[in-house]
Amino acid sequence: MIQSNSRFDSIAEAVRYIVDTMPIGYKFHGNDLKRFVVKLKPDAEFCHVDSCLRPLRKWCKHKVVNIGAKHLSHYMRVA
Repeated sequence: MIQSNSRFDSIAEAVRYIVDTMPIGYKFHGNDLKRFVVKLKPDAEFCHVDSCLRPLRKWCKHKVVNIGAKHLSHYMRVA
């Protein structure tokens, strides 16, 4: 799903690309999202998980839903 030779200018761009390429019904955790972002944008290695979740909640809120408690960061792609 993730190609490591891609380059992105921001974490938000990488998050949007990741969500767009996920299959519908794919379940993931916030730490999984950060690992995917680091594969696309290696200089994000030391960012916090929330730095990846903020753009997810802002730009991809119609494509993902939180499954379970919010503090657990479990998400599923729905659209």
